[in-house]
Amino acid sequence: MSDTSKVAVIAGYGSGISAAVARRFGAEGYKLALLARTQSRLDAAAAELSKTGITAKGYPTDLTDAAAVRSTVAAVHNDLGSISVLFWNPYGKRVGLLELTPEELVAEFNLTVTGLHTAVQVAHEDLKTTKGAVLVTGGGLTLESDQAVDMCLQWDAVSWTVPKVAQRKLVHLLNKGLAEDGIYAVEVTVLGAVRGTPAD
Repeated sequence: MSDTSKVAVIAGYGSGISAAVARRFGAEGYKLALLARTQSRLDAAAAELSKTGITAKGYPTDLTDAAAVRSTVAAVHNDLGSISVLFWNPYGKRVGLLELTPEELVAEFNLTVTGLHTAVQVAHEDLKTTKGAVLVTGGGLTLESDQAVDMCLQWDAVSWTVPKVAQRKLVHLLNKGLAEDGIYAVEVTVLGAVRGTPAD
């Protein structure tokens, strides 16, 4: 049974996994907050979702900026209501091992880890009240195997992979640390390229 009082934040909205997740939660009656950089793309996505009866609103946000994340999550609460689901799925650009600059690495870490942590902090009371969930996508390149290491180097995906390792640990800590509040946190590891995404 759908419940239109529930709100799902889709952070890092794009054409692949996040779009499918948005459609799924929308079909279950969730109001959707779509977070990404570009207003026009978010407006188009919200309009497309509305054609199927889904309530969605775009929030242009630089997810590498903790202050912007904090402001946006607070705005979602004010606009749509208490947040039940935080889905974290942003990806930056692929950069190889020796080409990766310190600034790029910090930006990717902020996108993947700091932004997630900030969003959970701001949404914590909502998630506690709704007994909500933090859902995060990770990558198979973070796995401890020679094959994963070889693929990471071959795809010039060091910029993605190093922060994603830290993200996985953060998700484990969130799941354990927030369990008493009735909040569930989980990471889904994607072991391949997804059509319509930068990895395709």
